[in-house]
Amino acid sequence: MSNTSYASETLAETIHALRDTRHTPMFTLKCQANILIVLLMAVALLAATSMPSHAEKHGNDLAKIIAGALVIGLIAKTIDDNKDRHKPQPHIPQPQPYPEPVYEPRVPSVCAISIDSNSGDAVTMYSERCLDREGFNYRLPNCARDIRIYGERDRVYSAQCLRDAGFRLDR
Repeated sequence: MSNTSYASETLAETIHALRDTRHTPMFTLKCQANILIVLLMAVALLAATSMPSHAEKHGNDLAKIIAGALVIGLIAKTIDDNKDRHKPQPHIPQPQPYPEPVYEPRVPSVCAISIDSNSGDAVTMYSERCLDREGFNYRLPNCARDIRIYGERDRVYSAQCLRDAGFRLDR
């Protein structure tokens, strides 16, 4: 992979950004076809030269020389094409897609209730009734506790419970 740095906030965004930087396979179908052609031409050339030569007409010898020159020319052309293909091409930067921003709904801070615990620490809870009143209409997690506030039944969510469910809390 390249040493290019990408701005991302999660591992999934990094993987998404680097997905298109993979290299193409070394032996593509075109490369394999070129290798096969070169091998076939080499076998044909070996077969043509291994036949015993007879004192025949000069026209037949000339045809063999021309055919051999064509085979050698094709081999040289194929090798030349392979060299051109393996030359480093000028790097044209591809535009990278921007990762989509992660949207975390913000819990209204007016619904925060600070409750003192037995250990002396304050625990922040959020009332379901207040969240409804503030127009917070997102699907809430299943970690609420049923309590009574000023004699009325309500459900409250701990700050950690809402954070774990993907909501943003104001400090």
